[in-house]
Amino acid sequence: MGLQNWFSRVLMSTWFREITVIDAENLPNDRGAVIVSWHPGGLFDKMLTRGLLPDNQYAFDGILDSEEELNKISKKVAEGNNIIVFPEGDSHSSPKAKKIQDNAARIAIRAKELAEGKPPVIVPVGIHYSKKHYFRERVALTVERPLEISGNVEQLSDVISGEISRASLSRDDWKDRELIWKARSIIHAERMRQSPEIKDLENYGQTVIGARRVRAAWEWFAENEPEKCQELENRTRAHFERIDFLDLKPHHVDTRPQSVTLYGFMKSIFFWLFAWSFMLGFVTFSALAGSLPPFLFVVGVDRTFGPKFDDSKRGSLKLYTALAAYPVWWLIAAYAFTWTLLSDSSPIAWLADYSLIIEFLFSLPAPLVFPLMAWWMPASAKLQIKLYVKGKSSWRRMRLWAKWRNQSFNWDELCKSQQKLASDLVNIGDGLVLPGDNDWVEPSAGLDDISAVSLRH
Repeated sequence: MGLQNWFSRVLMSTWFREITVIDAENLPNDRGAVIVSWHPGGLFDKMLTRGLLPDNQYAFDGILDSEEELNKISKKVAEGNNIIVFPEGDSHSSPKAKKIQDNAARIAIRAKELAEGKPPVIVPVGIHYSKKHYFRERVALTVERPLEISGNVEQLSDVISGEISRASLSRDDWKDRELIWKARSIIHAERMRQSPEIKDLENYGQTVIGARRVRAAWEWFAENEPEKCQELENRTRAHFERIDFLDLKPHHVDTRPQSVTLYGFMKSIFFWLFAWSFMLGFVTFSALAGSLPPFLFVVGVDRTFGPKFDDSKRGSLKLYTALAAYPVWWLIAAYAFTWTLLSDSSPIAWLADYSLIIEFLFSLPAPLVFPLMAWWMPASAKLQIKLYVKGKSSWRRMRLWAKWRNQSFNWDELCKSQQKLASDLVNIGDGLVLPGDNDWVEPSAGLDDISAVSLRH
């Protein structure tokens, strides 16, 4: 599993521009664990959990075909290995965790019976994609506290279902889920306005934690003061309709400088040109040559053979096809690049008379160039991600500066409106004990965060 985990991490780093694992230390290293998670991302879920979570992992396809297989897998967990189970069975795009199967509970109970040393535990994991269907976005894994195994299969399945719902920030409707994240963005924008130094501290993992706090506070507010909560919800939705129409984010409103000069606009243009001038050359060509063919191969295999498998085994098919296709193709591409750089019959050989760099590359020995190119195939994809992110952010900054300079819009009124809304949202959270606070006490196993929220005295 070590090589597979390493390769999964390399592959994921070429697909996501930011990957965060929160509280990985919750995974025990002195006993086995049944790691349970919801299943929002198909192939990515398995690669992320297998590649990013530490310790020994035993492969499990998610289906118990016989009592013999149950005993085999449970024995591995009892001996100190971890397994990853997606009890929902199928990957999905719902904002709410689906009804789970009992395979995780059955394995956990049998593993506890077989354990001779410390009994295994259940560890819930939340997987959070910033924009699941977009290429090169962000993802965070939250590793929750380990749970002792107790009760029968039905009781333990109920606990696991509740924990998955809590770890995934489950909501009944996408609009409600989006509202929580939008409210979090307003609160963070207000924190940044009050303390500008915190803007460099937030990654996507911290964003997920912030959304968990807002979700807990919002549910408490809705239950205890429903009329005020509804009024605040209406104001929040109306504010976001307004700034969405202007294609703005809350921090765009709060970070508008008092004096909007041309300097910031020209700076954004420079960084945009810098990123794209590099990205459109050899870096992007290498990234496409190294990543696109194996990606298309995996898609082709899935479309040809995938429909013959159930969803769980279909996900494994894509995973293992990728594990085989990518390194093989990287070696083939590295050989092709090496030949192109070193062979006298190469189509670019004539350029050596006009370029000192190409002349230098043609003078290098093949045993040095080939491993360099083999390393360059995945490395170019990661570098292209960084340049792409820089170019995209610079482009957004250019557009933002153009909007900031628009004198026909009442920026002062919009800023005051957002600050008042942010202040009301912040006051709710500041008056409650929420996840992440020093005095927060985790809810009982299987219960949601709202059950542990209390007024701050």
